Amino acid sequence: MEINNVKSPKAIERKEEILRKATQLFYENGYDNTSIRELANAVGLSIAGLYYFFQNKEEILFEVLNDALSNLFETIQSAITTNDPQQNITQIIDHMVEQVVGHKMEMGLLLGESKRLNPEQLSIINAKKNTIYNLVKKELIKLADQGNLKDFNITFVTFGIFAIINYIHLWYDPSGPLSPEQFAEETTKLLFFGILKE
Repeated sequence: MEINNVKSPKAIERKEEILRKATQLFYENGYDNTSIRELANAVGLSIAGLYYFFQNKEEILFEVLNDALSNLFETIQSAITTNDPQQNITQIIDHMVEQVVGHKMEMGLLLGESKRLNPEQLSIINAKKNTIYNLVKKELIKLADQGNLKDFNITFVTFGIFAIINYIHLWYDPSGPLSPEQFAEETTKLLFFGILKE
């Protein structure tokens, strides 16, 4: 299929197809073990045809990670709907679990392959990560300002939330005994109440 305009609907659809297949191959085989030729073959393009859409493999990975972070930002932002930070944090956890379960490959690549980017790309990715962390941190600060947070380091708690949820791509099976909704509920209980009885 010949595409003369990289911004045409057909070209955009083709580019999205490349990104989806790249996400799968990078996740399953590793970034270093996935060649441009393998990716081009998987989407029915020549190597030259693939380079029509992307300058190099590094740019493909950057787009995958950048899109994943944009989606995560929108997911978390959409969960902040009230003036009650505890309710907002509960909703953030619900939304994050749903996002990570539905996009585990992208989350895996964010955690494992970001180091493959060049310094400029990595700076953009890290800035987006910080923006996302700060959305959650602000709600925890509000909770502390209300006097409702125990004597914890807020940065530690913020990163703790992300650590619990982001790494579920390594072990969590949504078809297992704990549904995504139950996973979110357990995470919320752990955050707000800890594991020890009073």
